[in-house]
Amino acid sequence: MAQGKFGPSSTLLLLDGYDILSNKVTSMRHKVTAETTDTTGLGDTFEENTPTGIKTVTVSQDGAFWDTTALYSHAAFSTSVPGTPQTAVRVMCMSMTNTHAYDFYGISGAYSSSYEVLNTGKELTKINVEYTCTGVADVNGKILQLLQAKTADWNAAAVDAQNGASSPDGGSGYLQCTAGSGFSAFVGKIQHSADSSSWADLITFSTSVADPFAERKTVTGTVNRYLRFTGDVTGTGTVTAFAGFSRNL
Repeated sequence: MAQGKFGPSSTLLLLDGYDILSNKVTSMRHKVTAETTDTTGLGDTFEENTPTGIKTVTVSQDGAFWDTTALYSHAAFSTSVPGTPQTAVRVMCMSMTNTHAYDFYGISGAYSSSYEVLNTGKELTKINVEYTCTGVADVNGKILQLLQAKTADWNAAAVDAQNGASSPDGGSGYLQCTAGSGFSAFVGKIQHSADSSSWADLITFSTSVADPFAERKTVTGTVNRYLRFTGDVTGTGTVTAFAGFSRNL
C-alpha cells in the first residue's frame, strides 16, 4: 500500500448510512484522549497524574450547509438532537482517504451530540456538529470496500493484515450503504483467508435494500491474514456501499 499525503478531496465521513460530506463540510476533527486522575499527595513537590485506562473519543465537523434534502444533514441529525441524544446509537466511519486498504476509524455507541445551526447575513445557513463516543471506538480499521456504487455481485480485492499474519482475538466489521434502488436484496459479507485463495465467511451483515443503512458486527477468535468484502445482490439496480474491518489487537 502506497504511503503519502492526502488532501480534502479524499476525505470520508459516514454516519448511519448518510454521506455527511454531501453537505460540503469545511473541517473535520477526530481526537482520542487518554484520561488521567490527579494522584498528587502530601510530600510531592510536583503535581502528579496517573492514567486511568479510560479513553475519550470526540469527532467534530464544522461549516457544513444546513440542508433538508432527503439523505442530507438535517435528516441525519434532527432525529437524535434535540430528541434523545443520550440514547441514540450511531454508527460512524471516517477516514482521511476513501481508498481501498487504507486506515479508517469505526465508532459505534451512544452519543451526546451538539447540533448547532448558524444563520448569518448574506450567507447560506450552516451547521456544526460534535459527537462524543461513550461506546466503542475501533481505531485499527482497514477499508475493504471504498464507498462506491455497484450494479452486480462483486468481490473486492483482498487486503493483507498489518503484520502479514493472522490475529487471534477477533474484531469488528462495518457496513454503510448511502444509496440503493432496484434490488430486492443485498447481502454484504466480510470473508477471510490464510492464502488469498480459499475464502470463508467471517461476518454476514443483515440483508437490507433500504437506504441509508449502517451496521457494526463483531466476531471472536482467529481472523486470518487476508480479508475481503463481497456483495451479493438480487434483481437489477444499484447500491452504494462502504465496508471495513478492525482487528482487536
